[in-house]
Amino acid sequence: MTLPLRLSYAVVEDPSSYLTPIVEPVHLWNSSNKDIVTLRKSFFKQWFFASIELWLLIFLIVTIYLGSGQNPSRYTGNLDVTIVNYDGDIAGNYFLNAFRQSAPGNQTLNWHYKDSSDYNNNVDETKYDVEHGKSWAVVVLRQNTTRLINETVFTLINTSRTLTSPFTIVSPIVVFYADGRNSFTVNNYVLPPIRSAIAIASAQYGQMLRSTLLQNLSSSSDSSSNRSVQLLNTFQIGSLLVDPLSAQYQNLHPNAPFVGQLATTLGYIYIYLISAMVVGGAIKFLSQYVPKVHWIDVIVFRVFNGFFQAFIISLIYSLIVLWLFGIHSGSLFMRYWMFNWLSSMVFGIIIVLFTTNLGPFGNSILTIFIMLMLAGSTLQLALELSHPFYRYGYGLPLYHIINGGRHLLFNSYSNFGLNVGVLLAYFFSMWLIASVTSVFWIKRQQKKAAQQVQQAKTEKKEQKITTVVRR
Repeated sequence: MTLPLRLSYAVVEDPSSYLTPIVEPVHLWNSSNKDIVTLRKSFFKQWFFASIELWLLIFLIVTIYLGSGQNPSRYTGNLDVTIVNYDGDIAGNYFLNAFRQSAPGNQTLNWHYKDSSDYNNNVDETKYDVEHGKSWAVVVLRQNTTRLINETVFTLINTSRTLTSPFTIVSPIVVFYADGRNSFTVNNYVLPPIRSAIAIASAQYGQMLRSTLLQNLSSSSDSSSNRSVQLLNTFQIGSLLVDPLSAQYQNLHPNAPFVGQLATTLGYIYIYLISAMVVGGAIKFLSQYVPKVHWIDVIVFRVFNGFFQAFIISLIYSLIVLWLFGIHSGSLFMRYWMFNWLSSMVFGIIIVLFTTNLGPFGNSILTIFIMLMLAGSTLQLALELSHPFYRYGYGLPLYHIINGGRHLLFNSYSNFGLNVGVLLAYFFSMWLIASVTSVFWIKRQQKKAAQQVQQAKTEKKEQKITTVVRR
C-alpha cells in the first residue's frame, strides 16, 4: 500500500540572529595576513596618489597666483598716461622733454602726447580720458605758463622797490587721476613716474631761470642799494625759482574710505566662501531625500534655495558695506544690492557645476579655477602690470565683479554694462548646463538607490525564506 505524499514545512532559523564573533583589530604595518597585506598595499597606493595630486595642486596654485605679481615694474610701459602741453613755449619744451627722456624701466609709462586742440583748449575736458578709462592719468601744463613766469622774473629785475608780498601763482601743472579704479596700481606705479618727470622738468627749468636771473641782476644793478632790493625780492620769489613747475594733483574718484577697499577685494572672497558653504550644505541636506523625492522637486528646491540664499546674503553684505561706507542713497543701494546678488549667484552656480559633475576631482579643479580668477582679477595689480598670459582675466567673472563693485562704490571707471553682461552670460549658461547635468546625476543616484533597496529586500527575503521539505 502506497501512502500519499504530504508536504510539510520546517522553519529555518534566521542566520542574522546569530551572534557575530568579535574580531580584534590588527596592526596594518606588521601583519602577515593575506587580507591585511592587500589592504596595506591599497592604503599606501591611495595615500601616494592623493599626495601627488595635492602637491601638483599646490604647485599650480602658487605658480599661477604669485606669477601674476612677478616684477610688475617690467610692464609699466603698458600703463597709458596722457600728456598735454597747453603752454607751447620754453616751459612746455622742458615739460615735454622730461617725459620723453624719462629713465627706462618703471620710470617710463606709455606716454601719449596730445595737442590742446584735441580738448578744445579746455583743461577740464582732459578729465574725459580718466573718466572713461582711456588713460590712468592726464598730465597738463597750463596755458601761458612761460609768459607768467617771465613777467614775474622781469618785474623783479626791473623794479627798484621791495616786493611787499611773496609771489603766488596757480600751479602750472595739473595731474588728473582716479585711484578708485585701482588704488595700489595708481599710487605705486602710475603717480611715481609722473612725479619724477615733473621734478626733473621743474629742476631743469628752474636752473635756467636762476642763471638768467643772475645774469640780468648783475647787469641791471647800478648801485649797492638797488642790488640789495633785488636780493630781497629774489627771496620773495624763491619758491618760483626753486620749483617753477609745481604740480597740483586732483583725485577725481578717491578710493576712500578704506572700508570700500576691503569691500571690493576681500569682501568678494568672503562672499565666495559663504556661497561654497551654502552649496555644500544644500547638497548634503538634499542627499538624504534624493532617493525618496522626485527629481523635479529636488531641482526646484535647489534653484529656489540658490536664488533665496544669494538674495539674503547679498542684502546683508550690501547693507553693512553701505552703512560703514556712509552712503544713504536708495538708488545706489538697490544697484549695489542687485549687483552683489548677481555676483553671489554666479559664485554659487560655478561651485555647483564643478562639484556635481567632476566627482572627486571637482574640488581640485574648482580650486585651480578660483586661483585663475584671483590671479586675473585686479585685486591689487592692474592686468597691464602682469605677464600677457594673465590677460585671460578680462574674460573671467571675478574681474567683472571687482571692477563693477569699484564703479558702484567709488564711481571710478569701469564698463559697468559689460561687467553685468558678462556675469549674466556666465550665470545663465552655467545654470543651464548645471540643470541638465544635475537631472542626469540625480536620476542616476535615484536608480542606484532603488537598486540597493531592491537588493536589500531580496537578501532579507532570502534570509527569511522557508524551506519546503518533501516528506
